Amino acid sequence: MIEVEHLSVSYKAGRKTNIALHDVSLTVPKGTVCAVIGPSGCGKSTLLKVVAGLIFQYEGRAQIDGEPINPRTMKIGFMPQNYGLLPWKNVADNIRLGCRIKHALTADTDREMTALCARLGIQGLEHRYPQELSGGQRQRVGLARAFLLHPDILLMDEPFSALDAITREEMQAVFLDLWQASGITTMLVTHYVEEALYLGQQIVRMSAQPGSVAEILDNPLSGSSEKRSSPEFFAMGQQLRAKIKAMGVQA
Repeated sequence: MIEVEHLSVSYKAGRKTNIALHDVSLTVPKGTVCAVIGPSGCGKSTLLKVVAGLIFQYEGRAQIDGEPINPRTMKIGFMPQNYGLLPWKNVADNIRLGCRIKHALTADTDREMTALCARLGIQGLEHRYPQELSGGQRQRVGLARAFLLHPDILLMDEPFSALDAITREEMQAVFLDLWQASGITTMLVTHYVEEALYLGQQIVRMSAQPGSVAEILDNPLSGSSEKRSSPEFFAMGQQLRAKIKAMGVQA
């Protein structure tokens, strides 16, 4: 479970203090995918970095399973927008990287990696390097690394935004397949309304200047391709898009 209470984050820019987040409170129940959506500059990525333990100067409280966030002792999976692959390491070494950093390599690691690669359709690419892969293949390598780690939580910062529309939808389905098998508590930052509705059982809509929580929605339409084409899905998407546009932002 991820708990954030009265979180505020600010930073200095010359003599000026900019407030990135103000009084943000939310709870992501264990085993839930929480999609965070809102206008540019509303602090979505800042929130994710606090939960990842990458930002530690803030007011308020942030915890995982009731404990203060400590990336040294917790296994926190983090997928940035650029996939986070090291160009000088091949696919296999990139996938093992999270386990190696957390000293979590076991006798079963390579067997699990082989199974993940087969499931993700990248078996046979283990000796290639990131620059030899397509965007969708690099995304699959990032997912393999995240799920091989068996993290306590998974944080994803617009991981599918660089992909074309068809590949993005394909990767959303791939992620859901892996998540449904593992049930990892996940926070996903996105600027696509349909992606938030498809992947997020919980949707956090944020407002900007400063970044704060405008609304937290329980989403009964997530995780189903059939529901994705339903009138209810379309209507909820239109409502959510209208609320974001009311803040002067296209979505």
